[in-house]
Amino acid sequence: MESQRKKLQDQAERITEQQRIFEEQQRRLESLRLQIEELAQPPIIPIPPEPPTPDEKPPVAPPAPTPAPQPMRKPKPAPPTTAKEAAPPQEDEDAAPSKPVGQAPETAKTQPLQVADIIDQRGVLTPRGTIVVEPTFQYSNSSVYRVALDGFTVIPALSIGAIDIRSVSRNTVTAAVGLRYGITNRFEIETRLPYISRSDSTTTRPLATPADRETTTKVEGDGIGDIELGLHYQINRGGPGRPFYVGNLRIKSHTGSDPFDVDTDPATGLQTSLPTGTGFWGVQPSMTISLPSDPAVFFGNVSYLWNIKRDIDSETGEIDPGNAFGLSMGMGLALNQRASLSLGYSHSSVQPTKQNGKRVQGSNTLQIGSLLIGMSHRIGKRSNLNVSVAAGVTEDAPDIQFSIRLPSSFSLLD
Repeated sequence: MESQRKKLQDQAERITEQQRIFEEQQRRLESLRLQIEELAQPPIIPIPPEPPTPDEKPPVAPPAPTPAPQPMRKPKPAPPTTAKEAAPPQEDEDAAPSKPVGQAPETAKTQPLQVADIIDQRGVLTPRGTIVVEPTFQYSNSSVYRVALDGFTVIPALSIGAIDIRSVSRNTVTAAVGLRYGITNRFEIETRLPYISRSDSTTTRPLATPADRETTTKVEGDGIGDIELGLHYQINRGGPGRPFYVGNLRIKSHTGSDPFDVDTDPATGLQTSLPTGTGFWGVQPSMTISLPSDPAVFFGNVSYLWNIKRDIDSETGEIDPGNAFGLSMGMGLALNQRASLSLGYSHSSVQPTKQNGKRVQGSNTLQIGSLLIGMSHRIGKRSNLNVSVAAGVTEDAPDIQFSIRLPSSFSLLD
């Protein structure tokens, strides 16, 4: 009887340990599910923070083991004391596993972003003490077809002067390095240093003047672009079924080469080299809203870009490049624990350029709209690969824009 009682006591201890392991697995799986629900990424979310404690659901406890049937099983020979300590006990098939099965999910501290980043503002910020390094490669192509008249029109069907037909193909390659750091769980700061390589191919064919063939001119330019600084603050806690509100502020410098310092060919009227900057400081406040709705995340962003006007020189005078109003919206869908898909639309309305308070002739309001599709795949515990494509749907938008990002996070508090 003493031997039988000892075996039953050992078996009860094993069942208690299995119960504890099973409950721990339940808590970790529940934590992972809440992380996926809270993902919201409208251009740049790093690692999502840990789920808020008030929003966690209590883990579902497994059914309590019923030790009554255990004594009815055929008793097994009692293992020696030394063997019991050296080797794990042998379990029945219907007993709970004594060790976690498969690969355990990562904790929220090392869980990388799941929703593809396809627009610039984010809805869940970098955790406190975590730095994210994000190299980016971007390629864009746009084509412009213009007809210019140097003269005047007598009647709608009769023009007097020289008509110039011009086709411009523009290719831009941008390699950038971005850094983001979480000061608190709700406030982060970021910076971005781009290197830009541009190439324009212009084909002109004058009409109403003698010309044997079309003339093609290729102009290039490369160098450091405009460095950017961004601040992001998460206003509320959010959670499953409740939206996140994030306020953003982006400041753009004019560290790139100035377009007003580039020489122009007097024969063709084209620049001899291409600038890598806009030549103006810019300030862009915006607001991001992200709504988790398992298994998707809906997001939207509204922004206003203020391009600060400046005096160029005594001949050119004051130039105001025009401000821009932007709107973005979309949806991110988690496919599994490693991959996600994002769909969205981005639209910006840019005001005309003014010179000395008057609108520049030929400068009109630009409507730039693009359809966005993105993919995100986790490639490590701290890194994930984001690929996005933007297709222009308006005349002023780039025809195609392709981006690759590889954000990696590192905790400085460990």
